[in-house]
Amino acid sequence: MTGRDDEIVQLLRDIRSGQQEHLALYRDVVQRSLDTQQLSVDLQRRSARLYRVVVSVAAVLVAGLLYYLHSLSN
Repeated sequence: MTGRDDEIVQLLRDIRSGQQEHLALYRDVVQRSLDTQQLSVDLQRRSARLYRVVVSVAAVLVAGLLYYLHSLSN
C-alpha cells in the first residue's frame, strides 16, 4: 500500500468510527425518548383513574345532597 492508500484507509476507519458513535448516541436518545413516552402513558393512565374516582365521589355527594334536600322539603 502506498502512503495515499494508508490515508484513505485511515479516513474510512475514522468515518466508520464516527458513524458507530453516532449510532450509539442515536440509540441512547431513542431509548430515553421511549422511556419518557412510557412514563407519560403511565401518568395519563393514573390521571384517568384518579379522574374516574373523583367523578364517582362527586356523583355520590351530589346524589346524597339531592336526597338530603328532597327529605327537607317533605
